[in-house]
Amino acid sequence: MDEVKHMVVSNVIPLASKITKHKLNGSNYYDWRRTIQFYLFSTNMDDHVMEEPLKDEKKKAWLHDDARLYLQIKNSIESEVVGLVDHCDFVKELLEFLEFLYSGKEHVYRMFDVYMQFFRVEQKVEFVTSYFMRLKKTAAELALLLPYSLDVKVQQAQREKMTVMIFLNGLSLEFGMAKTQILSDSEIPSLEEAFSRVLCIESS
Repeated sequence: MDEVKHMVVSNVIPLASKITKHKLNGSNYYDWRRTIQFYLFSTNMDDHVMEEPLKDEKKKAWLHDDARLYLQIKNSIESEVVGLVDHCDFVKELLEFLEFLYSGKEHVYRMFDVYMQFFRVEQKVEFVTSYFMRLKKTAAELALLLPYSLDVKVQQAQREKMTVMIFLNGLSLEFGMAKTQILSDSEIPSLEEAFSRVLCIESS
């Protein structure tokens, strides 16, 4: 009886099972998402990202696989982030909500952080190889935040975002509140708007 129980338990993925030891903490979303995507493709489970729960005779098996993946992905997320996704029931829903939270399309704080990492990068005490790989990683994330476009208007908007970030970074400490307020917005303001908001705080 004990042998049978052991066989059954060994066939069930434990609750502690996770896809990556580098758990999602909010600031490492792009690396984490890439690892999850590779895992799903390597296990032929990428359909769980694109499809809704099946409604035919294969539904039970599909839901079983989805529940297993769901637990593995949740175990690959830090505890302070897990609470944000407790309302999600399926892998597709979970990953879509995380994409919404951390995609960076207008995740202003993350954009600011990546911009500053890129424009202020220096070797410090690292080996040249480590320094190079860190720069390459930051450049790749910056490319995701500012995807290449042939549209001149899109290019101009991207350049203005970069200028706004550099402007905010160069502000004196006395304008820390203005900087925080602007970075708390849902999208990056124009350079003129950012300047006007800082000016208002200076005059007050």
